[in-house]
Amino acid sequence: MRIRFILILILGLLFSISAGYAQKWKLRRYEAIAGIGTAHYFGDIGGTADESNMFGLKDIEIFKTRPSIYLGARYKIRHNMAVKANFIFGFISGDDEGSRNNERNYAFTSKIFEPSAQYEFSVISEEKKFRSTAMFNKRGMINNYAQFNIYGFAGLGAVMAFPKAKKDLVDRYDPDHPKVGLAFPMGVGMKWVFSSNLSIGVEFGGRFTTTDYLDGYTSQYSKANDVYYFAVFNAIYRVKTSRRGFPVIGRRSGSFL
Repeated sequence: MRIRFILILILGLLFSISAGYAQKWKLRRYEAIAGIGTAHYFGDIGGTADESNMFGLKDIEIFKTRPSIYLGARYKIRHNMAVKANFIFGFISGDDEGSRNNERNYAFTSKIFEPSAQYEFSVISEEKKFRSTAMFNKRGMINNYAQFNIYGFAGLGAVMAFPKAKKDLVDRYDPDHPKVGLAFPMGVGMKWVFSSNLSIGVEFGGRFTTTDYLDGYTSQYSKANDVYYFAVFNAIYRVKTSRRGFPVIGRRSGSFL
């Protein structure tokens, strides 16, 4: 009887610890994100000289890659699901030189701004299950976070473009063209977790749009709207969450690792 009581007590204790730490993600539901990256444009100006462009892969021009700046805020719905607000400012450019429209001699540069929201689903979650002694970190404390997180995302937003015509496009440029369109982000991301507070991440996603004027130009021969991509490297700060589900700002927070 005594042995059975001790076993029941141990199992109950282990279950309570497991249940408590299985919800650790709720104590870090909010994340503030900042990063820098690159912007890539696919539209009516520039591209490969070959009509067969391998589904757009040949249209990638390394020397036309431009920088971008990223700010975001993430909220975890569950341990493997989250929603995120994005604010991205970047530059794009294109030039007909060396493309299949080389004789046309169009070129442009543009500033773009994208506010958007996205839903994320983690293929590999940050919160790992308990497995023997692997749940303890170097200090002998329970470690409930995986070293990395992989997720896919999709969303909806707007894109605002402010193109500047160059070369012969100056004579065909219409300054009254629509400057705002819808953007549909879709892509993948990965995060590396360093502590309960800090992570770094990388995210790559394409933006399909409802506009053909990111470059300030369209024609009757256009087969599709303009598309652009962002590749972002970011730093992530996890904000402690109160029992009521609100972010805790300005207080010293203990480590969960």
